[in-house]
Amino acid sequence: MNSDPWGGSEVQWYATANYAIDRGDKVTCMVYEWDAKKEKMELLKKRGATIIYIPNFGRAKRNLYERLSFEWVTRGKQRRFINNFIFSSFDFAVVNQGGFMEVANNPWKNLYKKLPPYIVTFHNYTLNYSFKPAKAKTLTAWMLNAKCLIFAAAKAISELEKQLNNSFKNVLTLASPLSIEKSLNYTPYPSLKNGKYKVIMLAHLDVNRKAQDNLIKAFANDVWKKRNVILEIYGGGEHFNMLQELKTKLNLQEIVFLKGNTNNVAEVLNTAHLVLQITHKDAMPISVIEAMSKSRAVVVSNVGDMPVWIKDNETGWVTPDASIQSIEQGLETAWQNKTQWEQMGKNAFDFFNKNFPSSVEEVFYTTLIKK
Repeated sequence: MNSDPWGGSEVQWYATANYAIDRGDKVTCMVYEWDAKKEKMELLKKRGATIIYIPNFGRAKRNLYERLSFEWVTRGKQRRFINNFIFSSFDFAVVNQGGFMEVANNPWKNLYKKLPPYIVTFHNYTLNYSFKPAKAKTLTAWMLNAKCLIFAAAKAISELEKQLNNSFKNVLTLASPLSIEKSLNYTPYPSLKNGKYKVIMLAHLDVNRKAQDNLIKAFANDVWKKRNVILEIYGGGEHFNMLQELKTKLNLQEIVFLKGNTNNVAEVLNTAHLVLQITHKDAMPISVIEAMSKSRAVVVSNVGDMPVWIKDNETGWVTPDASIQSIEQGLETAWQNKTQWEQMGKNAFDFFNKNFPSSVEEVFYTTLIKK
């Protein structure tokens, strides 16, 4: 990933790297240099991994100097760095994409020719995307030459096959590992705090993908101001201040709370009555699966593989999209059935327990090294 220091797409390979170290393998991680990434990389380094940082100065583009430095200096350094790196000493490689087409761009587009047997991961997709012929050819070459293509959602590969006018057999759909300890039984349903239900959302604060602005606007409907409910939004991101101003403008200080990042997702889910992931763009967010693992019903949008996991009136509800109107309708349906939230949460746990792999990283690792 080069757009953010850390994201859901990196959880998968990071867990697999730890799994490989546990098995005595030598692991090297080549990542873009972000200060916010180094803490996790140092943990791998202490366990024996080799960490290599790709030049990345100015990628945050916080000012004109950084923007110019990145475009005119750093990009050149990145190309030289990748082109000159020797990959022949490695037995296997994993190429992680936060989206679905990063490898079709410089400095990566011809790298597949130098790699040992490799896996490419795909963690997002764009509906109705139109590839330029050269990029379509490059991405297709990457995909056809890979040992395996690991997708976070089956929806993503079906869309990509249509866009590339091709079919691929070497495909595995695999969710990211949990970031919390796996629950073996139902998680107790919490009592009301101060007489109020707690509804939560866990996601990066990016309204273009996660639609937190529309969610807040939906709660601005007068009917919610009269109900015994609060909304807690967890996550950091560039839109924190904008969302804070929006909730103040809509006079929602007593209903909506921006909580920032949390280091205790399990406890947040333990105290929640209902979880939301009504978004514009997603593949298969781990926040949905973690909520189900914690026996919580979830309201999602009809995006990615979320409707595969969430079934109306069984494990939660699915809205058509993340427009304000759809969110309002989805929330209203959920609220009118709030006496069912506890049982639907148990149904969600049962579905999770049946369908989630016992070890995602073991599946990933085995796929990588198999003959």
